[in-house]
Amino acid sequence: MASIFGDYINVDVPVDTNTVENLTGKYSELVALQKDAMGNQLYPSLSLYTTPVKKAERPIVGREKEMDSVLAAMMRAELCNVMLLAEAGTGKTALVQGTMIHDAGRLYLEVNLSKMIADLTDPNQMADKLKMLFSETQAFRESQNIEIVLFMDEFHQVVQLSAAAVEALKPLLADSGTRGVRVIAATTYIEFRKFIQPNQPLVERFQRINLSQPDKATTVQILKSMAKRYGVGNQIHGDHLFEMIYEYTNRYIPANSQPRKSIIILDSMVGWYKYKKRKMDLKLLADVIYEAEGVNVAFRVDATKIKKELDAHVFAQEYATQMLENRLQVCVADLNDKSKPMSSFLFTGSTGVGKTEMTKQLARVLFQDEHRLIRFDMTEYANPDSLDSFRRELTNRVWERPYSIVLLDEIEKACAPVTRILLQVLDDGRLMDENNREVVFTNAYIILTTNAGSEVYESIAQYASDDSGSGLQMKKYEKNIRDSIGGTTGDNRFPPELLGRIDCIIPFQPLSEATQMNIVRAKLDKLAKEVKAKHNIDLAIHTRVIDYLVKDNLDTDASAGGARAAINKMNSEVTAKVARFINANPDITEIIVTIEGDMAFENKNQLESRAYVTVKPRQKR
Repeated sequence: MASIFGDYINVDVPVDTNTVENLTGKYSELVALQKDAMGNQLYPSLSLYTTPVKKAERPIVGREKEMDSVLAAMMRAELCNVMLLAEAGTGKTALVQGTMIHDAGRLYLEVNLSKMIADLTDPNQMADKLKMLFSETQAFRESQNIEIVLFMDEFHQVVQLSAAAVEALKPLLADSGTRGVRVIAATTYIEFRKFIQPNQPLVERFQRINLSQPDKATTVQILKSMAKRYGVGNQIHGDHLFEMIYEYTNRYIPANSQPRKSIIILDSMVGWYKYKKRKMDLKLLADVIYEAEGVNVAFRVDATKIKKELDAHVFAQEYATQMLENRLQVCVADLNDKSKPMSSFLFTGSTGVGKTEMTKQLARVLFQDEHRLIRFDMTEYANPDSLDSFRRELTNRVWERPYSIVLLDEIEKACAPVTRILLQVLDDGRLMDENNREVVFTNAYIILTTNAGSEVYESIAQYASDDSGSGLQMKKYEKNIRDSIGGTTGDNRFPPELLGRIDCIIPFQPLSEATQMNIVRAKLDKLAKEVKAKHNIDLAIHTRVIDYLVKDNLDTDASAGGARAAINKMNSEVTAKVARFINANPDITEIIVTIEGDMAFENKNQLESRAYVTVKPRQKR
């Protein structure tokens, strides 16, 4: 059929005009009958909880096979009820609307399950409500000599609600053929598996029909028809824009289903066209997706400034930023493998050399949003029993934010089953969650960090002559670093098969004492600015404070060139003391931070430090 109502499109089948008119007229008569029933005291439940299935507002395209399956199932002698299984937005209701057009001998009524449930004072009352609804439907069917199809969307609500309701439904469904009443139930795969599938006798009352998402050609056809209906068909030339809507929504909005997500995007574009006379083109498409999802479709990253942006915030890591920039250039040019994550990196280096800071800056560069960073501390997933927890957290968070950076910190600490899951993510760019829902990682950047091979970094820190982290310095140690990582054993063993699936292994230069002092100086400057902005207090910090934090009794990571110990020391001994002083002296306007006592490095004869931080009012000159 080419058309039943003006909004339907079924291709390549001729239609007899008289047949169309007859079907349309018959449907109108059936609807009128149901409207009469609404005021009839004989059918109070039918009148209160059902309405005629509406004519489709969108084109019905590409569902001929599924329509045939539904109609064939309802012709069966016994198993004449249908359960439609599909993701939300795939078109379950549209399929019912399309089927109704070809089934003029039956009246299609949609059951408002939510209203039925809302009117309950006891969940077990649902059983009586369902019995009454079916009884009235059968009576109405017999009085009018018309078979009835009850469409129950979100059917899982009934099963969730009450075991008594389910038990009441079973005989009603079993006898539906003899009653002249058919049921089309609809739910999602997740809800089916969770609530319905465990009740096998209930499942056996239905013929299950799976609705897959429409393919590209079908979705394009739907969008073209809708564009014409919206009055913008003449503003779009050819199929390219529709094809890009399909591709962009699949890529950047993977959590939603076709065709709904493409329809929503087209609808939004039409709104901008009518409001601001925006041109219906790829630029508007990119802007609409950015507005809706916060996804930078056009990848508004200046490739020439990537390294500059990273170098401005990460100290002495020129080789690392250069390797990152090289790989990101591929992504900016859209030349990366679309079946895998955007890119995958292994950041290797000592604690406190800037691996996490580099990841944060990367989130700012790519997304202008540090919160696009999804972090996992892999020490929490060292036990094989944590596999289910990791899968659940990983899939849920990426489902919610598919366009993001996934940071797997200290990956070598993860157990082998967790590592095997990551192999699948890096290989296929997708992973099934606990509900068998496919989660895609093709819009995510995967960053793994490791401290494995620390002995190599201690050697670099001891003998390094270059304080910039340049390629000249790091290339010399690159093979040693890789061998050291791959050679770890025991609980911290780094799987070689994981190394082979990573796009780029990036070593981080151990930080010299001078660089650590620069990092601490920058953080102290930031602290002073924050104190001024929030409390209007001038904070002066003596240069000896920097020496104390970096040089005096350095902690564990210092031998391998890490600055974390110095930063932790600053937080506990400087920031905390400044905060305590401000809270105790709210009227103070000037504060000075100094060091009292002798530091160990200042006196070779002194075995331990006698220095400590002091915070006091600054004396006015």
